[in-house]
Amino acid sequence: MNSQRAPAIWLLLVLLLGVTSACQSEDEPPPMMPLNQIEGGVVRVAVEARTITLDARAAPYTTLQLGEPVEIVGTDRKPLSVLDLKSGDLVRAEGTITGADTFRATRIAVLRAVVRSIPSPTPSIAPPVSPTASRTPLIPGAERTPLPGTLLIADHQNRRVLEIDNDKKIVWAFAATDADANVNLGAPTSVTWTPTGKSALVTASRQNTLAEIDYAARKIVWTFGTANTPGADARHLDVPRDAQRLRDGRTLVADIHNCRLAFIAPAQHIVEQIGKPGECRTERGAVFRPNSVAFVGNGRVLITELGSRRITEYNLQGKSVRGVNVPNGQYLASARLTASGNVLVAVYDKPGRVLEVDWNGQIVWDYFPLTDGERLDRPSLALELPNGNLAINDDYNHRIVIVNRVGKTVWQYGVTGVAGNAPGYLNTPMGFDFRTPLAAPPTGVTPTLARPRTPAP
Repeated sequence: MNSQRAPAIWLLLVLLLGVTSACQSEDEPPPMMPLNQIEGGVVRVAVEARTITLDARAAPYTTLQLGEPVEIVGTDRKPLSVLDLKSGDLVRAEGTITGADTFRATRIAVLRAVVRSIPSPTPSIAPPVSPTASRTPLIPGAERTPLPGTLLIADHQNRRVLEIDNDKKIVWAFAATDADANVNLGAPTSVTWTPTGKSALVTASRQNTLAEIDYAARKIVWTFGTANTPGADARHLDVPRDAQRLRDGRTLVADIHNCRLAFIAPAQHIVEQIGKPGECRTERGAVFRPNSVAFVGNGRVLITELGSRRITEYNLQGKSVRGVNVPNGQYLASARLTASGNVLVAVYDKPGRVLEVDWNGQIVWDYFPLTDGERLDRPSLALELPNGNLAINDDYNHRIVIVNRVGKTVWQYGVTGVAGNAPGYLNTPMGFDFRTPLAAPPTGVTPTLARPRTPAP
């Protein structure tokens, strides 16, 4: 009898074990996500450092490094800029582990987006209606003569400065190899005309130097700083990004890492400053990593601050007159005023954009192209021309473009995405200045160029 009951007992045990196993499987955690993917909520976006801090859901990989390049798509699978990511967004990153708490992303998908107070802009075929008075979007003749003067270009990687006219002819050039043996132009990151128009002021951020080039003589006549030697005293700079010559002969420079606007005397020493080295903050009297400076008239200058993501108008005594925080702007490059008094700023990102905002922080015009051939790659400057067109420095597309107010490209110098130094090519231009045509060209001035290299296809 015991032998007859044994099979039944074994069958009962097998059934009990199956039920227990099924119950345990229901309580087990879901399978872990592959190590080439992480998910988490956005806490902070640091555009300059190209990192995103994620919350504990991504632990231990809470620091997301943005690869080069990186693809970002929204919940609708349309491409986004890193500037469109906001705190609270839930994202999934694909890439590789690079450290104990770091993950390098090559693709980021937004799984759930927080509600925006300002919708993420999309490429516009027409500008939004401006809440402030602005000039007519299209001006007759602006397409026929897109560039009503010349552009003076800081051609960074080619270590030269070029002047280009509307017909895309090089009317003047100065290369680093033209400099005296003991004076090196460096790799120019910005260039501006001096008030007389007889010389150009060049900033070389990486070399921590400034140089003034005499236009007619085509030689360096004044310098400041010691090449490749950063400093915080009265004779040194630490990553100067933008400079302007005052009518009284002093030079005003945005000294980024020293968190100051420095006034330099012709005798080559700093005589005044707004802000102080080592005091990088947003309090009154301080400037937080200034990276551009532009005169706007009435003894005032327009300053862009990387640290506070703010654009401020100062008088030359260092008093803040007015300021604005730019929506959708994480890394603000150079800012300029438009004819209507609004602020035009290039947002340095990939893809990049150009925003026009009023002093209440409202976007009144937005250029954010996403189609191939039109997409901006880290633009560093946008300037409204007298005919209403906008010149844009598209750094890593190796070009300068001019667009009209409906976003149509009407002029371009440089070949999109192709670096070169032959006529018609640029290599990472980082700044430019505009002037109307001279009544007559300076006597004896002819372009001097380095030997052209054939650009890589």
